[in-house]
Amino acid sequence: MELWGIGDIVLVSGVLGALKKFNPNIRIVLLGKEHAKTVLSDNLHVDQFINYDFPWTRLRRKYWLWQWDWIRLFRLIILLRAKKFDLIIDARGDIRNNFLSFLIGAKSRVGYDWGGGGYFLTDIVKSDRSKMHRVDAWRKLLEYVGIERLNVEPIVKISKKEDAWADDFLQTRGIDNNSLLVGIHPGARSKARRWPLDRFAKVADFIISGYGAKVIVFIDPDDFGKDIPIRGPYVLMKLPLRQLISVLSKVNLFICNDSGPMHLAAALGVPLVSVFGPTEPRWFGPYGQNDAVIINENFLCRPCFDNCYLKNNPCLYSIDVGQVNKVVKRSLDRFINHA
Repeated sequence: MELWGIGDIVLVSGVLGALKKFNPNIRIVLLGKEHAKTVLSDNLHVDQFINYDFPWTRLRRKYWLWQWDWIRLFRLIILLRAKKFDLIIDARGDIRNNFLSFLIGAKSRVGYDWGGGGYFLTDIVKSDRSKMHRVDAWRKLLEYVGIERLNVEPIVKISKKEDAWADDFLQTRGIDNNSLLVGIHPGARSKARRWPLDRFAKVADFIISGYGAKVIVFIDPDDFGKDIPIRGPYVLMKLPLRQLISVLSKVNLFICNDSGPMHLAAALGVPLVSVFGPTEPRWFGPYGQNDAVIINENFLCRPCFDNCYLKNNPCLYSIDVGQVNKVVKRSLDRFINHA
C-alpha cells in the first residue's frame, strides 16, 4: 500500500523488485493513486495496479466526510477482501492506513504504528521514525518478513522508445545531445514547499550567463511556473507525466523543491539540487549519491508537514539565491570536469 504522492511511489519502487527477486512466484498488487501505474509503467514487478484516490490523502477538504464517495469506497474494500491477500505491507505508519489494512483483512498485516492504530495490524515493526528515511522504513519491513540483503533503492526506468522520443523532442527545440542541459521545476504539491519563482529565475540566469547552458523549466498541470521571470533564453515545458520523466532523464542537473519530480530525478540517477523548507529530508529527501539538499536548520518549528502558520514560510524563504547558486556551481563544475 502506498496511497500518497508521486514521490512516495518512487520511494517504494525498489521494494517491488526485491520482493520478486526473493520469490518470482509472489503476486504483487500495488494499491495507490492513478499515477502509481504511470510512474511504474516500465516496472515489470507489479502484477496488478489497483487505483483509488483515498480522500484522506488529498490536500484539501480531506475530512469533509459528507463529500466522500462512501459507496465506491465500500465496493473497493469488498473487492480487496475477496482477493484474500496473504500479506499487506505499508511503511506509512498512519492509523487510517492501518485501519484500511484491517478492513481488507489480509492474513498478515505488517507495518508501523507511528501514527497509531497498531491494534489493526497483525505485526508491528518497532523502529525510531526520527532517524529513518522512507526507503529504509520499507527495507526494515522486508527484513521483518525474512527478505534481507536485497537492494531496495528507488529506480524509475524509461523504455527505448521513450528515450528516442525525448531525444527527438529536445532536438525540435534546439537542444542536442551535446548541450549542457539544466532542468528547473519550481512547483510542488503543496504551496508551503515552493521556493519563490523570482529566485528560481535568478538561479536560471546565473546558469545561462555563467555556463551558456540550455535551461528547461517544467511547469505543473495547473500552469504554476509559467510566469517565471527569467531574463535569458529558456524553454518552457508542460508535459504528461511519462513524457516529463523521459525528458528529465536527459538533463545534466535538476533544480527543484521537495516534490515528486525531485524523487523521479534521483531514481533516474540525475544529479540534483533541491530546496527544502517545512519537510524533513532525513525522512523524505532524495535517495541517492548525486543529490544536494539545501535547507536552513535553524527553525525549531520544522518539520511542520506543510501547515505553516507563520508569514511567508520563513524556513523556506530564508534560503537565498546565493546559497543555491553556490551548490549549483559546484554541481555543474563537477559535471564539466568529468564530462
